[in-house]
Amino acid sequence: MTANTFQPQTALSALPMILKKLLCSMAGYFDGNLHRFILSDDGQLTLQTTLPEATLTNKNKPPFIIVARQCYSEKNRTYPVESKSELKKLMALEFSALTTKQRANTFYHNWGSDTNIKKGNAQSQVNIWQFNDNVPTSFLRLPESLLLALTTPEGQVIQVKSEQSTYVVRVNNVIHSLCHTAIIHSAQRFAMSIGVAQLHSTKLVENNALATQLAKGIKKLSLPLILSFLQVPKDTNRLQILKNIFIPFLMVIGVYLSVSSGYLILKEYRLQQKLAEQSSEVSIALKQQVNFDKQLSRYTALKSFLTTQHTRSPLWLVMVELFPTTQFTNIRVAQNRVVLRGNTQKATELLEILSKSKQVKEAKFDFPIRKNRNKEVFVISFELLAPTMVTAEPTLASTQGAK
Repeated sequence: MTANTFQPQTALSALPMILKKLLCSMAGYFDGNLHRFILSDDGQLTLQTTLPEATLTNKNKPPFIIVARQCYSEKNRTYPVESKSELKKLMALEFSALTTKQRANTFYHNWGSDTNIKKGNAQSQVNIWQFNDNVPTSFLRLPESLLLALTTPEGQVIQVKSEQSTYVVRVNNVIHSLCHTAIIHSAQRFAMSIGVAQLHSTKLVENNALATQLAKGIKKLSLPLILSFLQVPKDTNRLQILKNIFIPFLMVIGVYLSVSSGYLILKEYRLQQKLAEQSSEVSIALKQQVNFDKQLSRYTALKSFLTTQHTRSPLWLVMVELFPTTQFTNIRVAQNRVVLRGNTQKATELLEILSKSKQVKEAKFDFPIRKNRNKEVFVISFELLAPTMVTAEPTLASTQGAK
């Protein structure tokens, strides 16, 4: 038996319809009478009595039966071993005192070591269930308390309210459960009977909601738990053995393939929709690209044309050298001469700069230089040379033609 510790419970999602239909076709609930899972028109699971115990036969027994709490005994023990093989030998030795029928109705599951036990003290927490002799045999039988415990977090009591209420709780990875009696008539009394000082909370489950609660527990089953309760068939009829094993397997595979096919069809449909949307987006992008190429060609032509034109006045090409050292008060053009008024540290240096410029001719002082606040006030005039036209460079074809 494989160890399997309880995991923290999260919010249980809605039961899938496939699980509900499988329960209706393959599962039953036994409390002295056999009940079958029924799916109502609004999609709710209920339990309905189908056959009393006396009329059960191999043909009408479902392959999967959930056994009510009053139809089995439940024990929880701690063994001073951690090895699975050693625990298996120990359990076989303990069960050797049972009769053949009792051994066939006895199952156990190892939940692993208690997390509260200090390291070095290897122990195994084990639950043992023994079904009553009147419980019908089946390929898989599960105790009701196990499924109910899987639906609640650690330390929370779940109480099923029915003709004979059932109390179930998980403490230190082990399941404790009892039926309602004159002494155990409340969750507090139940907690006291199993040695729990204080309960975290109590969850009430009405009798009409039991089928849904059991289905939630089945949804939480793990493979190690299922393996702990598998009933090995002893029928000599090999055909019946094959049916018991392969029919549920084939049904599960068939359901899986159907769901997978439906998922792939839906996925293909969504991909086709996305492809159609992307195709329209690509068409829009191509139109924008064509429009962009036209605008780019126009921009390139305009840029090529503007490179052959003069866009700057030659005056500012001359003035740019004077601005860092000179403050101008007036700039004007009179009779084709540019007249500059302003002040600087040395007006003669300003005149020298203008005289050396290739775009200036006949630079001179129009009035004598005068001093004002440690600066020289000047009036300089000059003529600008006419700008030379920039011509395009000859192409290779025109050059060859000239030759």
